[in-house]
Amino acid sequence: MSRGGSFDGQGFTCLRAIQISPRIEAALLILILVAFLSVSLLLIREKAPFIDDSIHIPAGYSYLLTHDFRLNQEHPPLIKLLSGLGVWATHARFPFDSPGWQQAATPRDPEDGMQKIAGAFFQMNADKFAQIVLYAKLPMLLIPLLLLLLVWWFTRQLFGSVAALIATLLTATEPNIIGNSIVVQNDVAAAFSLLLFVAALKKFLSQSRAIDALLLGTALGLGLITKYSLVPLLPACVLIVIVHCSKQLIRNSRSWIRVASQFCLIFLVAYFILISSYAFQIKRIDADVSATIASWLYLTGTSAAIFEKLLVHVPLWLPHYFIYGIDMVVQDSREGRTAFLLGRVSETGWWYYFPIAFALKTTIPFLVTSLCGFVWAVVQVFARKRYVLLYVLVPVICFLGLSMTSHMDIGVRHILPIFPLLAIASSGVICAAAQRLSQYRNALAPGFVLLLFVLPNLLISIFSYPNYLTYFSPLAGGSSAGWTKLSDSNVETGQEVKPLARYLLAHGENRVTGMLIGGEFLNYYGVGFLEFPGWDIPDEPDDEDVESDSDSHGDEPNPTAAQTTEDTSSEEVQTKYVAIGAWYFAEVDLTGKQEEIIDIYRNQKPEAMIGNSIFVFRKR
Repeated sequence: MSRGGSFDGQGFTCLRAIQISPRIEAALLILILVAFLSVSLLLIREKAPFIDDSIHIPAGYSYLLTHDFRLNQEHPPLIKLLSGLGVWATHARFPFDSPGWQQAATPRDPEDGMQKIAGAFFQMNADKFAQIVLYAKLPMLLIPLLLLLLVWWFTRQLFGSVAALIATLLTATEPNIIGNSIVVQNDVAAAFSLLLFVAALKKFLSQSRAIDALLLGTALGLGLITKYSLVPLLPACVLIVIVHCSKQLIRNSRSWIRVASQFCLIFLVAYFILISSYAFQIKRIDADVSATIASWLYLTGTSAAIFEKLLVHVPLWLPHYFIYGIDMVVQDSREGRTAFLLGRVSETGWWYYFPIAFALKTTIPFLVTSLCGFVWAVVQVFARKRYVLLYVLVPVICFLGLSMTSHMDIGVRHILPIFPLLAIASSGVICAAAQRLSQYRNALAPGFVLLLFVLPNLLISIFSYPNYLTYFSPLAGGSSAGWTKLSDSNVETGQEVKPLARYLLAHGENRVTGMLIGGEFLNYYGVGFLEFPGWDIPDEPDDEDVESDSDSHGDEPNPTAAQTTEDTSSEEVQTKYVAIGAWYFAEVDLTGKQEEIIDIYRNQKPEAMIGNSIFVFRKR
């Protein structure tokens, strides 16, 4: 390592000393990937669709059919387009005559007609329900596999082959990564896009070739169409590249033509990826859009007016649904949603929500190694000037910091992009500890350290199958008690509807009364679902309906208006079982009458708990 510090990772020669043969490395990497893929395929067969899947699947399919992006404006199109490619193979029909299709034409409408369209889409294709869900999810598996390969490659550049395999294994055995790998949702894809951007940025800053500029532009473009929480990568990239190019010009290490061409290449590639994902449906920034962008920056008065005038004169064309989507997320982030943490409910959340959720939702080995790895990386940067670890530290600090300022305190999956980076830091500290022990103890010490920190995570992932999204650490009292600490997609996602149907059918029952997320999909698994009688009757005539527990506004069918398969108005309808989802059992954001219905079962012992998220009671 040079005296002035290292940005290329060559300073970690001590970690690179722990090596294995290329053949063994390749065999172990393939084993990890095959095992991960096998578990993911089993999960698709085992679980019902995540409740967001019911929105994103038909939305993505409509994009391919029409090149119209009116549905589900709140999320960028990449993941939905991938799922739509799978649905395309099923030749499914689409309910363009649904009232929701016209309603969705209204921009910035959180509801945007998706509730009506989603129900109509699956009812219209009821005979293909299982096929549509399978084909929509299969393309999703490509994303986590690419993520694991990227974790291996990037860690190998930093610390060597053994650390690379450790980081890959830590990522592949993390329950939150496994559970979200089969979901038609953008969190795992955001983790991949963020890490790809970091890797591409490191490569560009170290070599600055045309191919590196092309890769960086590609990574930036993918980030923009993956998740709106990655949009801050754009101004960050602009600032970093400007500083880097300025240094090159000052040092005369590059000609201004070459520097300018690389700068343009980065952002032209990103721009092309962005507009092509929206089928080139773009328009120039007008007064309305400029005012919207000014509001994101908290500009008011004269400063806002000047900014808006300047922006209007910028010759830039953008997809209007891209602007609408960012604006919806910004407003949600500022206004917040009903949040639940450690038995408390808040409309605006808590600044410390995500750190606590991370501690409760990750395995203890992953939590310990993440904390140790983060501290170790900080020490390496400031004490030993190994600045290459800033590529790991800065994204974690910035992404987590931005998440903590948001009032959208919901599923821990929203900070999933920091998980691979923490796994990389963990691999560094594990190898450093193993190397240190091998110098002062004996040759078996490195193997002991690896087993101590890596094997437990592997065992936990094996014994947690198949309930990965509802996994909770012993710090939360275990998975069965997790619902008392957190809610939303941390606990109930609709995936347990299929296991619930299997349980009921095995006990000779094909109907159930209750309230749960995704209950309307029970019908596709041979079980009729009936809401509690009187569930939707408001406390007062002017009261609004209870809000959904969706992790993304307008993304999920309203759980308080779930479609029933039988007429519950008749008193003759009887069922032997009652099923209550964890969200409702925790009585988060319910009306007084709804709480009274749930309280009837408060002191009763459930006959079963399905997937740590659905309580099943036998009627007395």
